[in-house]
Amino acid sequence: MTLPALNLVVTIDTEEDNWGHEHSEFTVENIRMIPRLQDLFDRYRIKPTYLITYQVASCKWAVNILAEMMSRNKCELGSHLHPWNTPPLTEVINERNSMLKNLPYELQSAKLRVLTDKIESVFGMRPRSFRAGRWGLGCETVKVLIENGYVADSSVTPTISWASYGDGPEFADVKIKPYCLPTDGSAGTAGSSSIVEVPATIGFNRWPFEFWQKVYMKLHDERLGFLHLAGVAHRLGLLRKIWFSPEESSARDMITLARVMVANGAQILNCSFHSNSLLPGKSPFVRNAKELEDFYRKIEKIFQYLSMHTHLRSMTLSDVSRLFNESELHRD
Repeated sequence: MTLPALNLVVTIDTEEDNWGHEHSEFTVENIRMIPRLQDLFDRYRIKPTYLITYQVASCKWAVNILAEMMSRNKCELGSHLHPWNTPPLTEVINERNSMLKNLPYELQSAKLRVLTDKIESVFGMRPRSFRAGRWGLGCETVKVLIENGYVADSSVTPTISWASYGDGPEFADVKIKPYCLPTDGSAGTAGSSSIVEVPATIGFNRWPFEFWQKVYMKLHDERLGFLHLAGVAHRLGLLRKIWFSPEESSARDMITLARVMVANGAQILNCSFHSNSLLPGKSPFVRNAKELEDFYRKIEKIFQYLSMHTHLRSMTLSDVSRLFNESELHRD
């Protein structure tokens, strides 16, 4: 029996310990935990993409940890922009301005240039992959990515709206394949820019996702809230929205999502999480030592399943962009 081919992308927001945008002082102790994570990746021949914030790039010992892995070609290093702690800090620090898309074009451009130049200065290479902090991508962000030589983005969360979080973006499309971002219109839709979007993998335990997203939205209709239909459907396994992330989902649900997608021709899964989940108490997803071990077990179960049931190949974000442009990945 021939196993189906699958490309696995692992994208990690490699950031300071401090959760949220309200802080004025920052630490990056969670970066000391990354070598353990990298050992797990190495066992399964996974090459992750670490998306680095300005605070991490400003810490010499943190840079040394990541640079050593990069020097052995174990990972790709990209950029992760938190507006509230990336210079220049000329804006008011509040929730709305924590979404990069809400800042003036000139300020977005200045912040990305500072972050990009900082990463290049400490690592000796210019980053080419990107994720906006809090998923706060906008069309003007796409323009500044192009200006700074980026080729890949992973800021889109299909079907998820961040509008209630500081007027964040709304990603209404159920789009799981890579595509070119637009420079006008909605940043969650396809366009013709040079930036290849590799969306976070989010789907359902049933196919086709487009149909079940409509059902999901009806179940969440406020007028039917008293019936708790969405919760009942989730508990019974009738309909579950699943993030391919150990922070958001159980190993069982992630395996279900992978199985559904692979059976229906998916070429790429993008597993995403935050580096501060590696240090208990620094993210809402891992609060203690037990939950940390559970977190690692979930990741390993996913790797084990995919290794056994697919012809698995690891890819970085820039790898996806290159193969997309070489037409080695199917387009819509």
